[in-house]
Amino acid sequence: MMKETLIDIRSLKKYYPVKGGIFRKHIADVKAVDDIDLQIHKGECLGLVGESGCGKTTLGKTLLNIHKATEGRIYFDQDKNEVEELEKLIAAENPDNLQKINKLRTKMDMTQYSRKAISELRRRMQIVFQDPSHSLDPRMLVKKIVAEPLVCQKLLGAEEIQVRLQQIMETVGLSKQHYNRYPHEFSGGQRQRIAVARALTTHPDLILMDEPTSALDVSVQSQILNLLKDLQKQFNLTYIFVTHHLLVVKFISDRIAVMYLGKIVEIGKTKAVFENAKHPYTKALLSAIPVPDPETEKERIILEGDVPNPIDPPNGCRFHPRCSYAVDICKKDLPLMENVDGDHSVACHRWKEIF
Repeated sequence: MMKETLIDIRSLKKYYPVKGGIFRKHIADVKAVDDIDLQIHKGECLGLVGESGCGKTTLGKTLLNIHKATEGRIYFDQDKNEVEELEKLIAAENPDNLQKINKLRTKMDMTQYSRKAISELRRRMQIVFQDPSHSLDPRMLVKKIVAEPLVCQKLLGAEEIQVRLQQIMETVGLSKQHYNRYPHEFSGGQRQRIAVARALTTHPDLILMDEPTSALDVSVQSQILNLLKDLQKQFNLTYIFVTHHLLVVKFISDRIAVMYLGKIVEIGKTKAVFENAKHPYTKALLSAIPVPDPETEKERIILEGDVPNPIDPPNGCRFHPRCSYAVDICKKDLPLMENVDGDHSVACHRWKEIF
């Protein structure tokens, strides 16, 4: 059975301009997210993994329209047939259809929404940031922090807000005695629970988890991850889970997307990627996972060199300067995403030969 798509991303780009010279002219672009196609299904947790600077957080924030997309389309909870019809019109590049395309994009494409439409959509899309000590206002009481999205969106009256506040706080494991405290009076795990509670108050469909456990110790990480899984089932939430920690993403994610230098190089079900990775970069990442047994030997794949500059990425496959399997075609042509098996896809010229 095909899963219903919540977010459909087409040819998404996010470039940051680089200015230089006396007159601060536009001289180049940092290609943080570069021509990405991705579908996220309702009720799933999609893990985004990769090295620092590969574009994971930028992709997530662009999806939520925190960062304005440079190019591309983002369809949020739109009819699949209508999306395909619009994409056919765009691909045809017929000037006569331009007015119709612009009208449809204003209605369906998040990148073309008005400020009012984006504001209304905010209640359905929330974010939990990496460090709760920075994302929670130290001057506000916890009850005001958690209720703030409801107040800003003007969704409920004062009495209804109090009822919702109590429900959400109890759901994340906090009680009434915590309401009138400030964030600095809580531990790191409790602060992250407060951040999760704030994200849940509007009953969103999608939550971007931007490395929500990286600032926590191992025992607290386990508590927060179990909480997130329980909340996902209880509220039928869709997660985008950004992390460096592969074991964390293995535990919580239904699918994994591996990013490298602004591109998705492999995507598939978690089990398939961990047991049968097809991209050399994914293989290298998985080989870095430590084995908790000193007597067990594990082959470690050491990548040579550094990640190339995103201002001037290499031609062809972005990974070829560090890939031991690279041949001439890898240096010239950008690999297309190919289907491996079912939902598992990879962007590599040589995956059939080497794996």
